[in-house]
Amino acid sequence: MALGFGSLKQMSDTFKYNRDLLGKKKSVREIYKEEIKKRGTASNRENLEFVRLRVARALKRNRAKELFARIVAILILAVLVIGTILMFLGIDFTSVRKNRYDDKAALFKTIIYEHAKEVKLKTDYFPNGPKASETFIKDGLRHQNSESYYESGEQFRSALYYYDTLVTDFYFYKSGDTIKNFPARYDKEAHRITLLDKKRRKKIEFDFYDGKIIQGTYKEKEAE
Repeated sequence: MALGFGSLKQMSDTFKYNRDLLGKKKSVREIYKEEIKKRGTASNRENLEFVRLRVARALKRNRAKELFARIVAILILAVLVIGTILMFLGIDFTSVRKNRYDDKAALFKTIIYEHAKEVKLKTDYFPNGPKASETFIKDGLRHQNSESYYESGEQFRSALYYYDTLVTDFYFYKSGDTIKNFPARYDKEAHRITLLDKKRRKKIEFDFYDGKIIQGTYKEKEAE
């Protein structure tokens, strides 16, 4: 809880910092008066044009300064809010890149079946086990539904694609509960995923690649 109050204080300090940075906003009339005073007189047309030019430049500088301050405030606030949300999430997770899977093609055995006109069903199997995933393929691209499974048969992932563009996806624990804020990766690299299932008080770890769990890597133990 103290950490939460600390985050709120940081937000308050951020707002105060940006108010100080912006300073008192001057009106156009005030800027004109200051520039005319600096110039000495506005009776001469040349002087008046010079004053107008200086005022235009001053207004431009003020707008740029105000925009910069607002951007800084938004960025700092976003970092604080995201950090606070992550601290209070019901699931703790980390994702660490795994470099030992050089031959990605060996991770799963793939068979493509004819399904319907212009649509095929790509089925990935664990090398020494059951089905790991099923994905509909159209024109060589992932299209429509894609499902992934644990080695023990429970559903792990449900995704929807539109010509290889991911529209949405959901991940599930073996219990069937949805995994919120799953640290999904789509960069074709293998990663170590660590989840904390607070409902079942389980710490879960496995290696993850292309929407699937890598065979033999799933482990769970009692959470500390």
